[in-house]
Amino acid sequence: MVLSSRGAGFGWGGVLDDEIHKLVEMVTELGIEVEDILFNAVSALLGEGVHGAQQAPKAAAECEARYQQAHQLGLDLLMGGRASVDQARWIMELQELGRAFRRIAQESTRIASQSLILQLPAEDVLIQVGASIHLLEYLVEQTRMQVRNAIIYTTSRDRENARSILDESTDLQLAYNVLNDRVQMAIGEHPRDSFPMQQVLGIATRLENIGTLCSGVSSAVLFDPPSQH
Repeated sequence: MVLSSRGAGFGWGGVLDDEIHKLVEMVTELGIEVEDILFNAVSALLGEGVHGAQQAPKAAAECEARYQQAHQLGLDLLMGGRASVDQARWIMELQELGRAFRRIAQESTRIASQSLILQLPAEDVLIQVGASIHLLEYLVEQTRMQVRNAIIYTTSRDRENARSILDESTDLQLAYNVLNDRVQMAIGEHPRDSFPMQQVLGIATRLENIGTLCSGVSSAVLFDPPSQH
């Protein structure tokens, strides 16, 4: 993992440096597990297999345990009183990233469960609302990319590339807005047949929520506090 000049490995040294690196590794591993849950969930949504989605609750429980371990380590490092200002800030960023990954695991698990109980295949629902499956596929891919970038760039405090998460969030939001508008219009026109549409819209909203979480941790890494004089 490449560390920026704002992180450990550039003059901190010592046991605390090693412990912060351990926290980075734990949060990164949590993110990788969360990304797997999301991949399995959207695979079921797009009709590409359900086995992984069926295992989502178990995987999410494992993520919760990993999150709790990382969160406790972060608290211990902060409460120990040994961290410099920049070290403490990085630890807090990692704490926030861990919370975001925890939320993404929860949202992904709900996507998995909702995908498994769809009344109609997602493609059929989108045809009913006058949209293409490619729109949903694009929303899915943009969301997965945001999660992947969050794993890579925010744990390493790569500010230049972390900014790309914010830049690309616009594309995800536009895709969601188009899908939301189409589905909402169709629900209004066909309320008695709207349940499958509501199911797909609910999943799309959770994907959009995940994108928002990724943007939040990117903003935390990019934030520059005012200088103290």
